[in-house]
Amino acid sequence: MSTDYLLASRQGLFLVNRKGHRPLTTGRFFGVVVREGEVFAFLNTAADAGQDSESSGAIVAYAWDGEGLSNQRVLVEGLDHNCHQVDFFDGSFFVVDTFHQCIREYDADWRPIAAHRILPEAARNGPDHGHINSIAGDGKTVRVLLHNLKRKQLSEIFEYDRQFRERGRTTLPGSGCHDIVPLEDGRLLTCLSDDGRIAIVGGEAFQIDEYWTRGLVVGPDEIAVGSSLYGRRVARAILPGFVTFLDRGFAQTGRIYVPAAPTQMRAL
Repeated sequence: MSTDYLLASRQGLFLVNRKGHRPLTTGRFFGVVVREGEVFAFLNTAADAGQDSESSGAIVAYAWDGEGLSNQRVLVEGLDHNCHQVDFFDGSFFVVDTFHQCIREYDADWRPIAAHRILPEAARNGPDHGHINSIAGDGKTVRVLLHNLKRKQLSEIFEYDRQFRERGRTTLPGSGCHDIVPLEDGRLLTCLSDDGRIAIVGGEAFQIDEYWTRGLVVGPDEIAVGSSLYGRRVARAILPGFVTFLDRGFAQTGRIYVPAAPTQMRAL
């Protein structure tokens, strides 16, 4: 039985599986998460890249009926346009505020709880910008991934306790990495984006293609990996991509084309 996935992109949200893709709604999306029959996503409300601002980002929610999305609700407004992944865990909702180099936490009523500082504020394209892009957590451990290309450093995964007190850091074998997915045995899987690979952190890497890997889901029987052509930010809204399917032994079992570059994916 084919698993369905929700794919976020700068061209909208798509339903994807081994048979192909189907558009669900248009918009400039990045992070996405599915919870209790609803879809929550980060949406840049600016019409195009020329209108991006520090207040054009929003968190929106949709009802999901198994076939399509409906009843869009705006839950949080006024975020920076370049926030990345979002997630629910331990009773809170988290937003990776890439520009401000922090993790924003909201309660069940969408009131801000905290802005957890990862790095000091820095110029968006300056040498101190870590480009934080990914988060994974639970009630005991929170991990965030720093892209680090502008810092001219290898990507890093920072590990914190639930109060965001740092426990340690792990250096990855490349810059520009994305995604943190814990495996059942406690190891982590990530995308070595610039090399077109995914890798077990501290272990073996697996070639997906020659493109930019981003968007990673691990299920009981299958791994789904997004990839896309890479270009200047202004062109990313029109670049296409792919989703590659692997078995749990990391052997490729399928691949589809999608007309958009994946930013984050979730199983439905």
